Amino acid sequence: MDDAAAGLVKKSRAVEQDSERIARLKERLDRTLREAAEIEVELSRVDGTIRGVPHYSVIEGRAHELGKQLSQTVQQRQMNELAADQEATAKCPTCGTRCPVDTTRRRLQSVDGVAYVTESRSYCLGCRRAFFPST
Repeated sequence: MDDAAAGLVKKSRAVEQDSERIARLKERLDRTLREAAEIEVELSRVDGTIRGVPHYSVIEGRAHELGKQLSQTVQQRQMNELAADQEATAKCPTCGTRCPVDTTRRRLQSVDGVAYVTESRSYCLGCRRAFFPST
């Protein structure tokens, strides 16, 4: 087998492994969402939000609140991982000088509510400006 063919076989295996990993992760997510739904239903009965046969809007409202909570948690996790993967220095978009990258935690008002996120930020002494480094 020549190098080109070996490379194709290696790439094909990597794609297959990625597909398998994606399938496992989707199954895990489905399982976790079903469990979260079970917990939410039980909680809404225990805390008295839902008694007897409620108006559907009450059920929908509780489901939407859980969805918003999930959205906020995902946003926080994504932003934290992006900041953690950032290099120690970044190139200033104006002058090209390498500048140190700092992380800051801030409150972000998203469509689904407040998320506390970690952001990477740099400051160029030469240009006297702050910028968000690109990944």
